[in-house]
Amino acid sequence: MDTIERDTRTEFDLARTGPGTAMGRFMRRFWMPVMRSEDLPKGHAKPIRIMSEDFALYRGESGQAQVIDYRCPHRGAQMHLGWVEGDDIRCVYHGWKFECGGQCIEQPAEEPGFARKVRIGSYPTREHLGLVFAYFGEGAPPPFPPYPAPQAEGLIENQTQFVPCNWLQCFENSMDEVHVAFVHRIGGSHSGIYDLPEIGAEETDWGMLRTGARGNELRLSLHYMPNCTRVIVPPMAGLDGVGGWRELYLAFTPIDDETNRWFITNLVGVTGAAKDSYLEKRAQYYAKRADAGPAEELAREVIDGRVRFQEIDHPDRVRVQDIAVQAGQGPIADRSNERLGRSDLAIILWRKILERELRAMEEGRPLKEWTPAPADVVPTLGF
Repeated sequence: MDTIERDTRTEFDLARTGPGTAMGRFMRRFWMPVMRSEDLPKGHAKPIRIMSEDFALYRGESGQAQVIDYRCPHRGAQMHLGWVEGDDIRCVYHGWKFECGGQCIEQPAEEPGFARKVRIGSYPTREHLGLVFAYFGEGAPPPFPPYPAPQAEGLIENQTQFVPCNWLQCFENSMDEVHVAFVHRIGGSHSGIYDLPEIGAEETDWGMLRTGARGNELRLSLHYMPNCTRVIVPPMAGLDGVGGWRELYLAFTPIDDETNRWFITNLVGVTGAAKDSYLEKRAQYYAKRADAGPAEELAREVIDGRVRFQEIDHPDRVRVQDIAVQAGQGPIADRSNERLGRSDLAIILWRKILERELRAMEEGRPLKEWTPAPADVVPTLGF
């Protein structure tokens, strides 16, 4: 390629996703993961914050999960303080009861007939791969699920991680295969893919297909619109290679403009006795990780210079490394002085796609009709 440096300035702020922002309006056109299914027992309600807005999420006694407005339309009490009755939820303040579709169905201290005039906001809510998804946009939601389940046999597991920076710099890091050769070489977690790849990227009907060529080997990674990466990654740290390389879905959900939550879904290729052995070792590893403390706290010490990057000692070293590099760019990365090159082709293409879509939205023109990826389009390791 003749030109290495590229101008990627955009007239739109791609980082901010709050109500009314261009990127926020675009992101709300898609299903968004909001919580691990295992973290929401039947009969429980919890607060969630998504794209700078607060909501309540509860699971009915039938097992159905439902996202509703954060506050009761009566006098503003927080809905997650109430209790679940069947698949309905009752406000703790004055006992107003709402069915999962949002209709008020009971008001103990009010006159008959008033309840039918009152509704609370209710948002389409579904589950897939052990995650609760919700749709916050206008009109009917897009097809569900937003991306296919893995085809191979094995164990599906989910983790989640709070990260103190904007979602976009984390998502763009997942498109940056070159960083592996430097950030993750320390500790040896990604042995086999340290050689610098030649990056390629192409737009698809579902997002972007990224390639990393190393000689005759080609690693394929998938990026689903608007915020999920599917890729093959090394065995879980601290498990001595048990379970082998994993198929990873990594979704980046904005909490607000300066924080985001990673939803980490793995397919671990273990069944039968191998699965039992893996689960035993994983339990031991989780205990060590709990004793070591949250990865984001150690990452903050690294960012502040209290711990050298080379001295990171944590059962989940990879996560600490990634958080330190990504959150170290600041709560919202300053992209005005970036000097992007050919290794950044995937990031450049992604920003151009977003720029095109946001411009069409601002001008009232039709946007691209993004579709879920077919099941046979899968990531590969490349060696």
